[in-house]
Amino acid sequence: WNSMYHNAEEITPTLDAMVETSLVMKQFYVYKYCSPTRGSFLTGRFPYKLCATRNNLNPATIPEGINLGYTYIAKKLQNSNPPYLSYQVGKWHQGIFTSDYTPVGRGFNKSYGFLSGGEDHYNQHNFWGCPNAPAVDLYDSDVPAFGKNDTYNGYEFTEAAINYIKDHVKNNAANPFFIYFALHNTHGPIEAPKDVISMYNYNQTLRNTFDAMTTVVDQSVKNVTDALKALNIWDNTLFIWTNDNGSPVSVGGSNYPFRGSKGNNFEGGVHVPLLVSGGILPEGMKGKSLDGMMHITDWYATFCYLAGAINPNDDNPDAPSPIDSINMWPYLSGQVMESPRNMIIHDHLMYSDTTQGAIRNGKYKLVIMNESQAGWYGQFSPNTSWNKNMEQIYACSVDKPCLFDLEADITEHNDISSENPDIVKSMVELFHSYDNEHHPPKKAPPDDKDGYCAALYAAKGFCVPWIENVTSADSKSSFNQHSSEDTNVDCHELQMC
Repeated sequence: WNSMYHNAEEITPTLDAMVETSLVMKQFYVYKYCSPTRGSFLTGRFPYKLCATRNNLNPATIPEGINLGYTYIAKKLQNSNPPYLSYQVGKWHQGIFTSDYTPVGRGFNKSYGFLSGGEDHYNQHNFWGCPNAPAVDLYDSDVPAFGKNDTYNGYEFTEAAINYIKDHVKNNAANPFFIYFALHNTHGPIEAPKDVISMYNYNQTLRNTFDAMTTVVDQSVKNVTDALKALNIWDNTLFIWTNDNGSPVSVGGSNYPFRGSKGNNFEGGVHVPLLVSGGILPEGMKGKSLDGMMHITDWYATFCYLAGAINPNDDNPDAPSPIDSINMWPYLSGQVMESPRNMIIHDHLMYSDTTQGAIRNGKYKLVIMNESQAGWYGQFSPNTSWNKNMEQIYACSVDKPCLFDLEADITEHNDISSENPDIVKSMVELFHSYDNEHHPPKKAPPDDKDGYCAALYAAKGFCVPWIENVTSADSKSSFNQHSSEDTNVDCHELQMC
C-alpha cells in the first residue's frame, strides 16, 4: 500500500501524475498472496475456490494448476464481435505441468514471460532448479525463449508488452485487444539496475534497491502509456494499474499505515492501490476517488460488459462453480453512486478439519483464524531495527475471532469482538454459510520433480510443461480432482490494458 503515489519518498513521477487524471479506488481488495489473486482476476471467482490457496502453487514441480473448467477472461473475450486478441506478458503462476495450463492454453493468443511463481530478475532462474542445472524460466507463447534470458526482466517484459501492442495495431487493427502485463517488480528477490539504485541514498541497501524497483515499475507504466498514446489508441483504452498483494514485511516494502503483511488477512495483506485510467474513463470521473468496495474478481464481469455486454456467466459444463464477479462499470463510470459490492470473502480455507479465513460484510470484517505478522511495520520493513521476533506476532483465532469496524478503524487497531457478540455471531454464521460452496481438494498431488527435471534437461535447462496435454473431458475431470482443485462505450474498439 505504502508505495508509488502513496509514498512521496519513492521516485515515481508517472504514477504520481496519473492520479490527477485517473479514478482512484480507495477500497480495492485482492488475496493475501500471488497466484490466487491472479486466478481470481482471470476466472472471476473468489480465491477460496482455487487450489492455489493451498500452497500458492509451490513448488513448481507439483503437477497442479487452476481448474481447467474455469473459462479464463482471455478466452471469454473471444466471444466479442469482433473477437478480442489477448496477450500476456510477465509472471503467470497459474500452472505449468501441461501446456493446457499455460497462457496460450487458457486463451491468450500470445505470451512472453515466466510460468512459475518467482525467479531471479537478471538470469531468469526460477526458485526450483534441478540437480544438474538451474531452471531458466522464460517462455515465448508455446516454446522456451532460448537466447533471450540474462536481461533485467522489468525492461525485457516492458519491451515485449510494447511490441505486442505495436504489432497488434499494425496487423490486427480491426480487432480490439486485451493485454495482461504482470511485471515481476517488486517481487523478491530484491534486485534493480545499479543506475536506478543510485537515485536513492538511504543508509540501507535493501531499501535503496526496493525503491529502485518501484521506479522501474513507474518507468514501465510511462513507456507503455506513451506507446498507446503515440499509436493514437489511448482514447479507446481502459488502463488499470494495481498489485496482487501487500508487501511481505520480512522481505521488503511497506503497507503503512495498515496492519499486517503479505500472507495474512489484515488490511496490509489484502488492501492494495488501484488506478483506473485511459480515454474510456468518463471525463467526470478523472481525478476522483471512490470509497466503495471492489474485489479483483470483479474485473471479469466488468470486462465482459465493456467488450459488448458479453454474458459473464461461465457456460463451460466442467466449471466447478459459478462466477462471483460483479460488473462495476456503472459505479466506476459514475452512473450509480454506491458500489454494488458489499461483501468480500477474503479467505475460506477448508484444507483441515477446521474451517478458517476472513470475511468482510459492509463496514465489518471478521478474521476467524490465527494470523502471524500481525503488527504495524512502519515506513519500510525490514529496517535496521528488524528482528525475527517481529514475524512471530499473532492475533485472532478460530475460537476467538477478531472483529473490526473498518469505517472507524481501517488500521485494525481495535478488536471490538468482545463488545459486539451479536455481530460476531451473525458474521460467523455468514462465514459458514459458504461451507458448502465449491472448495479445492485438501491435498495436493505428489511432487513430480523427476518429470519436471527430465523435461528441463531436454529443453536445454529451460522450464517447460512436462506432462502430455489433458484433452478429453474425462481426463480433465481426473486432473481437476487431483490437481486443479487436489456510460456509452464503443465496445468494439475498446482496448483493455
